Amino acid sequence: MGIRKIEDEIDLKEAMKKKAAELRLKDIQAKAAAEKFTKERLRELAKKHGVILALTPELKEEVKYLQKLYKIPTSKIIIEQITEHDVIKKSSKIDHEKLGMLAYQRVLMQKEEIGAGVLPISEVFDIINTGILKGNVEIKDLKKALRILKKYNVIDDLQELDSGTMMIRFFPVQYTSDQIKVIEVAKENGFVSLEDVCVNLNWPQDRALKALKSLEESGIAKFRESLLKGKQWYFPSM
Repeated sequence: MGIRKIEDEIDLKEAMKKKAAELRLKDIQAKAAAEKFTKERLRELAKKHGVILALTPELKEEVKYLQKLYKIPTSKIIIEQITEHDVIKKSSKIDHEKLGMLAYQRVLMQKEEIGAGVLPISEVFDIINTGILKGNVEIKDLKKALRILKKYNVIDDLQELDSGTMMIRFFPVQYTSDQIKVIEVAKENGFVSLEDVCVNLNWPQDRALKALKSLEESGIAKFRESLLKGKQWYFPSM
């Protein structure tokens, strides 16, 4: 066996060890994220969104209490933590139902960072396109997975905007047609000013401000004001 071939085999073994270590780290991180769910977080999800993420056995009694208190159906109680390994079957095919639940669980866990849970499909794809799924899942897989979630009433709504962008509403957040139009204007940069909305939609200021304020109150948009940029509304999900 030549020296070059021996070196290649050593490099391959090292790469395999490194990959195995990365996968173990992913599993540890996923378990740690689930364990961060305290009673307070459970109550918040149950009260605001009618969902219980029952991944911690120690909170079994709390889960029963919240289900009874908020009349949450069993279908809205998630008892299994989905990992990337669950999504890819042994035949290398995608389990679309598991893919949808993986996306749903990750959105739940990142709720504080992403806002109200109204996301464009590109953002959801970024959330699940990690680790062993990277390069193995496509947008069409995610669309199929999300339609399964909608069929089972796990997510609140799927909506396709005029531009062709699919928006996913993970939690029950009611918004009007005016709000949808403002979201359409905001999707290019992730933020808008009052003037942007008025110019793009040919609206008077009071109508534009009303829609922006309602988006702010629902948590979909966040208001910021600075000396340089003035008043702007940011959309964390974009």
